[in-house]
Amino acid sequence: MLCISLLAGCNLSSADNEQPQQKSESMRVNTVTLTPLTHYDVTREYVGTIQAGQQANLGFELNGKIARLLVDVGDKVNKGEPMVVLDTQLLQTQADQLKAQQAQVTAQLDLVEANLKRQRSLKNKGFSAEAEIDNLNSQRNALRANYRQLGASLAANILQQEKSTIYAPYDGTVSARHISTGDVVNLGAPTLTLLARTQQEAHIGLPAKQLAKLKQQQNWSVRVGNQHYPVSLLNPGARVDLNSRTVQLRFALPADAAVIDGELAYLEFNDRHQNPGYWIPLSSLTDGLRGVWNVFALQEHSQGYIIERRSVQVLYANNEQAYINGAIEANEKIVADGLHRLVPGQTVELIKKLPLPLNNEGA
Repeated sequence: MLCISLLAGCNLSSADNEQPQQKSESMRVNTVTLTPLTHYDVTREYVGTIQAGQQANLGFELNGKIARLLVDVGDKVNKGEPMVVLDTQLLQTQADQLKAQQAQVTAQLDLVEANLKRQRSLKNKGFSAEAEIDNLNSQRNALRANYRQLGASLAANILQQEKSTIYAPYDGTVSARHISTGDVVNLGAPTLTLLARTQQEAHIGLPAKQLAKLKQQQNWSVRVGNQHYPVSLLNPGARVDLNSRTVQLRFALPADAAVIDGELAYLEFNDRHQNPGYWIPLSSLTDGLRGVWNVFALQEHSQGYIIERRSVQVLYANNEQAYINGAIEANEKIVADGLHRLVPGQTVELIKKLPLPLNNEGA
């Protein structure tokens, strides 16, 4: 029995000696190298609306009843095309009366001219008084003045008839109709709203504090739906809107822009911040005490790299990157991801050096 126990003990000791010794290995991590920058850009979008370069509420310069409505909402018209016509029967009747009065005055002038000619002939023979000739001259002058007055009234009547039709002041599209056939309209009352087909603009409000950065951006882009259009700034803004507290800017759209009045337009504004710092992946950040953000910097050691916790400030972040500064230096290596597996003071090895995007624009 004793021999069996001794033999078993020898076997166990031999098994322990034959078991291979486990060699501890350092954890391997991805890293990025910090590249110093002097600023970072944030692409912002400010919303506004599409508006026609010209928008007119067309009305008549006189009262009257709508006789014909030649266009409706959505119709495209060309400059000079008739759109609405008033009833002009009364004006035509007045014109006929004025023409009849002119004919009457013309007949009276002919009689006076004939009498004046006769009196001058008699005067040459010594049978006519000078007073009679003066009387006829006075009648002739009065009739001529009356004829000119009737001519002016007739011209005014013709002008009123012309103004009884509204013509398109420019190429455009009818966006609203405020009257119907048979309506009686007053002077200046709006009948149609006409939007210019050309020179469409985007009216967008920017905060007043951004105006100082306008000169830093030369190329502007406006997004309408899913379409982007290059635009040019028409004015730098004149006043702050009391309701929105923004400055309204006008941007000219390309002539072939397929946009509709009233659509939302989004201005892409490149907001540059002059702050030194570094772009790093979001996966390089970990939260610390009291809301402080940390990164794991790598300090080179004889056996590899030792992890050091560094406090940083996040100045800006997008969906993929963060722009930071703090207790870090240019060209230092920091852990790119997997920070939950690491602790400060741990020795690690490098897998590879991930290229850090050089594009410093935020999304």
